[in-house]
Amino acid sequence: MIARLLLIWLWIYPVLLHGQEIGDRLILIGDAGEINTKQEMLIPAAAELVLPDKTKVYFLGDNIYPTGMGLDDSSRLQSADILRSQFEPFRQRGVPVYFMAGNHDWDKSGPDGLAKIKAQEAFIHGLADSGLRFVPSAGKLGPFVEMLTDSIVIVIYDSEFWLFPHHDTAQSADLLQQKNEFLAKLTSLAEEHSEKQLLVMSHHPMRSYGEHSLKFSVTDHLFPLRKVWRGLYIPLPVVGSIYPLLRSTVFRTAEDLKHPRYRELIESVTNAFGSHPSVIYVAGHDHGLQLIQDDTFTQVVSGSGAKTSNIRTASDLRYRFGQQGFTVMDFLTNGETKVSFYIVDKDLIRKDFEASLVDGKAVH
Repeated sequence: MIARLLLIWLWIYPVLLHGQEIGDRLILIGDAGEINTKQEMLIPAAAELVLPDKTKVYFLGDNIYPTGMGLDDSSRLQSADILRSQFEPFRQRGVPVYFMAGNHDWDKSGPDGLAKIKAQEAFIHGLADSGLRFVPSAGKLGPFVEMLTDSIVIVIYDSEFWLFPHHDTAQSADLLQQKNEFLAKLTSLAEEHSEKQLLVMSHHPMRSYGEHSLKFSVTDHLFPLRKVWRGLYIPLPVVGSIYPLLRSTVFRTAEDLKHPRYRELIESVTNAFGSHPSVIYVAGHDHGLQLIQDDTFTQVVSGSGAKTSNIRTASDLRYRFGQQGFTVMDFLTNGETKVSFYIVDKDLIRKDFEASLVDGKAVH
């Protein structure tokens, strides 16, 4: 009897193993546009995870800190070095690399935003490397759409285009038309691919619990100097409450989720996808790693390629890490998706958390 069971297992095991084979791997790195010690560790480490002919890399915006691509010769060279630090370890392995725009790439939402985003795109195009792309086209809302497999569709749009405060007011009618056409396209994609999984990428998340959520903990109020250095536990209870108040009022910015323009973006995009049963949102912006899930929603935040921030607790937050790291999404041939979060732990890069999803929903 035991021998028979062993023979059955030996026959079934290779089938099960094959069913869990990785069909495609996406490496997701956000907010990596500053060369620092940990950034120099994690990008080569991410490149070591490349599976030949199965991997693509997406940089989720804020590719050049602090204010995007330089427009003069000196700063342009420095910006180029920052971009090269991100894509070269992957392109040396022949891996396709996609860059998306973030608010810092748009001149930190400043008046030179459009010029700087076009300069970044021009630099990438100027390398004449077909495996290196800037999507969607600079100064366009999108979406850029690409089939990863027969059952997985990648949708990428420039969320900062929606939030940017310095669009030419003379073009307001055109901007409104672009937004309406964009949302109509998202609705059409959701209907056209109702049986497929949609992977929706932008710099700005639809849900997040980092600094841009404006959710401040008691610790933030009591020990405000931790924003300067995490080890500064000096109690300043009254002073510590001033910053959260000012951040939500006097210094209110469209880069924070509670801002009306950001709320409009979230509601417009999520409503466009409606009741599509399998949407995974992927973003950076908040400097940390997060997996946010409830019964109808999944958001991956991978925004700590070069930066860090505090991540608050929440009932739908399955995983959080406020230091530098990146995310890997593996799409298995059995239809399962594995989301793995890799972190910088002292002098090592290690996997800190893994979740399995089917149709974008947790299975364990």
